[in-house]
This record gives sequence, structure tokens and C-alpha cells, in this order.
Amino acid sequence: MSGVGLALLCALCWAAGSVSMKDLSRKLDPFTLNAPRALIAGLALLAVAVATGRSTGYRDLSTEGVLLMVGSMAVGGGLGDSLYVLSMSRIGLSRAYPIAGTYPAITLLLAILFMREAVTWDLVLGLGLVVGGVMLISRPTSVEDLTIGSPARRVGIGLAMLAATCWAASAIMLGPGAQGVDPIVVSSIRIPALALMFWGLVAVRRSGRALLALSRREWVTMIVGGLVGWGLGSLLFVAAIASLGPTRTAVLTSTSPLFAIPLTAMFLKERPTRAVMLGTAVTVAGVALVS
Repeated sequence: MSGVGLALLCALCWAAGSVSMKDLSRKLDPFTLNAPRALIAGLALLAVAVATGRSTGYRDLSTEGVLLMVGSMAVGGGLGDSLYVLSMSRIGLSRAYPIAGTYPAITLLLAILFMREAVTWDLVLGLGLVVGGVMLISRPTSVEDLTIGSPARRVGIGLAMLAATCWAASAIMLGPGAQGVDPIVVSSIRIPALALMFWGLVAVRRSGRALLALSRREWVTMIVGGLVGWGLGSLLFVAAIASLGPTRTAVLTSTSPLFAIPLTAMFLKERPTRAVMLGTAVTVAGVALVS
């Protein structure tokens, strides 16, 4: 499969994973929610690596490569996803997802700063569209939004933008770390490492008891969401970066809001406003231009 196809499938997996955890994000804090999801996905990836004979690839990894793999996962999957879950609980998926989806523009800015990527007119226009799209998505839709909901809305928007920054930094870090390494090997290191981080935080915060209160249906949702979002999504993301590089992969995976909006309408009955729909389209156009 082409790198473009891998990135678009990754976008679909991330959208499905986000939709599946919307209701759970109201019951669990981000660390407690993501700990079992990452563990399930990590164990599945390790099993795939062993079953397909790829475990021998671990011996060829450099220390620097492993640190970049784990560090990118901690920044993007750990901190970034946790900030995103907090944002989603405050402003809803239809707004949090497109705002956080501006991370390709930030990825390119980081590439300019640290990799000396050239500035073009497409970049300037694209960033302008991204900013405009975020403003449309973030615009209050009622008098209530302007008053009572205003502080929570501002915090939610800020958290989503911080999540985007973390995801961008993660993509830049992962590029050299995953170069020349089998995507399954890379993912089977990154996700289990992240699971250990999350469970360590759960143990310190003593928040694991909240998981016992979940219903069987909620556990099934968590397991499936973890396998799709963390497991398959991570694998496709690594494969896409190895094929296309961080910037193009970031641009293509930013199409996730286009998958997420119809999914939220179908399964969560969360109806996006016209401004959210227009802002999403403008944002995606912007991140496409900055590639």
C-alpha cells in the first residue's frame, strides 16, 4: 500500500478511536482512560512482532533510535493525547478534534526551526487558513457560550492547541528514530513504553479503582478503541512516516476531522454547527497548503 493510503487509513483509525472514547472521557481522567487502551494495543503489537518473526529486529536498534521512539511517544501519545482528552471533555469532539488537527502546520514550523525547511508562499497562505479555521471552529454559537461557558471554552481551545504542538513535536522526533526500522518493531516498542508510563501515573494517583466501575460494554468499547486507535493507528502512522516523512504524513493524517464529524453525528448525536463544518474545511485546506 502507498504511503498516502497508509496515512489516510491512520486518519480514519484515529477518528474512530476518538469517537469511541468520547463518553468514557467524562468518567475517567486522561491517564486512567489511556492506560488500559495503550496496554491492550501494546500487547497486541508485541504479539504480532513475535508471531511474524520480527522480534529479531530489536537487536539491530541503536540507543539513540530507541530514545527517539520512546520520547516521541511520550510527548505525542502521552502528553499530547492527554491534553486532547481534557480538551474534548470541555468543548466537545466536533471542536477539539479539528483544532488539534492543526498540528501539521506546527510540524512544518518546527521543521523550519530545527531542520531549516524553506518558507514558501504556500506556507504563508496555509498558516493563514489554519488560523482562520481555528477561529471559526472556536467561535461561540450562543449567548450562553459567551457567558457561562466562556472560561471552559477558552481552556478547552488552549488545551487542544497544546495537544497539537505535542503531536507536531512527536512527528519531528519520530522521523529519524523510525528510519530504516520495521514499523511493527517501532510500534511494539513505543506503545508498551507508553503503557508503562500511564500505569505508573495511575498507580501514583491511585485512580485505577475508577476502572472497576465501568460496565462490560464500556470495557469492550475501550478495548476496541485501543486496538484501533493506539494499535492499528500507531502502526499505520509509523509506516506512513517511514514512507512519506513527518510533514506529508502530518498533512494527510490531519484529514481525521473529516472522518470524525460524520462519526460523531452517527454514533454520538453531536451535531456540528455550520461554523464548525466551514472551519474544518478551511483548516484542512490550510494544512494541505503547508505541505
